[in-house]
Amino acid sequence: MCGDKVSYKELNIKKSYETSGDKSQLLNEFYIPFLNETIEYRRIAGYFSSSSLIVASKGIEGLIKNNGKMKLLISPELTEQDYEIIKSTNNISSDLNLFDEFNHSEFPKNDNLEALAWMLKNNKLEIKIVVDKNSRFSIFHQKVGVGFDCEGNQISFSGSINESANAWLNNIEEFKTFKSWESEQVDYLLTDLRKFNSFWNDERKEIATVYDIPTSIKNRIISVSPRDISDLMVMKKYQKQEKEKKNNALSLFDHQIKAVEMWKNNNYQLLMEMATGTGKTRTAIGCFMELKNKVDKLVVIVATPQNTLSRQWKNDVEKELGINFEKSLIADGSNHKWKVDLEKTLLDVSSGIYSEAILYTTHITACSKDFIKIMNTYGNDVNLFFICDEVHGIGSEKQKDALLDVYRYRIGLSATPERMYDEAGTNLIREFFGNRSFEFTIKDALNTINPLTNQPFLNRFYYYPCFVYLNEEELQKYRSYSKKIATILNQENPDLELLNKYTMDRAEILKNAVEKFTMVESVIEKLNKAEEIKDTIIFTTNKQIEPVLSMLGQKGITRSKITEKESTKKFIGIRGNTEREENIDQFREGTIQVLVGLKCLDEGIDIKNARIAILMASTTNPREYVQRVGRVIRTMKNKKPSEIYDLIVTTMATDNSNHKILIKEAKRTKLIASNAENYDEVKQIFARNGVDLDVCE
Repeated sequence: MCGDKVSYKELNIKKSYETSGDKSQLLNEFYIPFLNETIEYRRIAGYFSSSSLIVASKGIEGLIKNNGKMKLLISPELTEQDYEIIKSTNNISSDLNLFDEFNHSEFPKNDNLEALAWMLKNNKLEIKIVVDKNSRFSIFHQKVGVGFDCEGNQISFSGSINESANAWLNNIEEFKTFKSWESEQVDYLLTDLRKFNSFWNDERKEIATVYDIPTSIKNRIISVSPRDISDLMVMKKYQKQEKEKKNNALSLFDHQIKAVEMWKNNNYQLLMEMATGTGKTRTAIGCFMELKNKVDKLVVIVATPQNTLSRQWKNDVEKELGINFEKSLIADGSNHKWKVDLEKTLLDVSSGIYSEAILYTTHITACSKDFIKIMNTYGNDVNLFFICDEVHGIGSEKQKDALLDVYRYRIGLSATPERMYDEAGTNLIREFFGNRSFEFTIKDALNTINPLTNQPFLNRFYYYPCFVYLNEEELQKYRSYSKKIATILNQENPDLELLNKYTMDRAEILKNAVEKFTMVESVIEKLNKAEEIKDTIIFTTNKQIEPVLSMLGQKGITRSKITEKESTKKFIGIRGNTEREENIDQFREGTIQVLVGLKCLDEGIDIKNARIAILMASTTNPREYVQRVGRVIRTMKNKKPSEIYDLIVTTMATDNSNHKILIKEAKRTKLIASNAENYDEVKQIFARNGVDLDVCE
């Protein structure tokens, strides 16, 4: 592989192709995949039409992304439109930006001419004209293509097919392919390559003369013919079929269909309270697919807590599901010119240059003054659809400014939209998103069968409470803070700031109890012994993260951390990932066995292979528990039941303080373990410690 590209060897290229009942087969099974992995394409075509650039646009975009180039040898007959574009290339405006974002789109009429102009202008396409030396009336009629991939592999094809939409989509054609890594095919490939090179270098003077474009125009070599009407009709038919494919591309499960219908029936506004891993993203995509081909001038805004999650959305929409918008934009701090790009995109949609666009941004950008000003300035001229992922975050005092009236269509997504200790923020969120919710809980997901897999929508899991004890010093500090808190609460006018400080200081004692480190090491040794120390996430505090990483390193376990410090802007490696994305991708691939994370791993990151969670530190916020469980119970083929190891703090003391601490911890246990396969066993463990989970609230 070269970066995110695959070599020709990984493509399923057959030895020969011919037109079948599905006339797009040649295009979709060979030409587009072939071009998408190509860095140089050499083509002999008796007839060329710029329409071929459009029908193969997905592959052409791949060629351009690879910084590739197309070299074309053709006969002197061109359509009038193609001729005029080629003739005026040196005067083409640099504003032609059809491929600037490399987004395959449904092209309006004549965009094939813009594509031709862009490729010529940007030196992505070089054309030479071949003329029979002895007769201007004979036609250069050979058809050969040779491609080179990023690893130096080569594929050639030769047969009847010209370089036009009509040829790829309408004619009855055939050609054979030859691969450089297949020893019995090398001679055939080299014959095709030598043939192209000999014509390109004007070495076949006994039969032909080769002209570059300026010379051929000057000497009036090129003849102009009317546009091929059949080619035009094929283009229109192709575009219609592509549009129909898009309309029908997305399938939804029953619960997702119910959510979309509720959204439509609630004036296109809804909160979707769906457990992590049950398809919130896909459901929201189902909603904008409802609008995509019905609403003019549609702009979808996807706002997430962090850039990594925004890029995950972009990948899900555009790569995994293949849903194409005419314009796609990352509008956050990772794009230094996002303000200009955002303003231009909205103007382009409002003026009809694009009929649709999708923007991926972050909560912090969406609530910024610049973003709000641009939306309020241009948003009334387009139809804005605001999708807020992990919507609970947007209800904070600062970020609530992102909730703009100009957003006509709205969806809020979160497994747990309630904001702890912030009723006003919660009410604001619920009101903005239509005062109605669709719910699909962890319990629902574990008890609903996915018809595609015949398994529940979430992975079944086991919960293991791991009891750790405060040492004498920690217990004394805990008791001291408890007394200070009780004193303040008994005051007529309590100092709330001081109360909050003491409460947080006391909570830190439980989070960072010294014995937790020993317990985590014990769990790691157990997993390591069973050869299961992989696909594991350890949730820690800032104080715990470095000692845990060091301990893992001493045991030879590959590990990485995911904190706020791992950049979402700095791009590293050959894949073009951000620093954080690279760590997550290596974890998905198994190169990294354990991720050690803080809060930024709580929300939204899709890591399906994650199976084991060790909760070294937890807060009293129920949303945190739900999010962390959600990280490891997503489904994946052949995935074993998930495991959650939760470090429960208690004491050796015989007084009431021990029971109070354990009751606090037990509330978390009940919320997590109530859906576990071994919940009855967990209840028995707590009962032996004097706590009845059934009555613990």
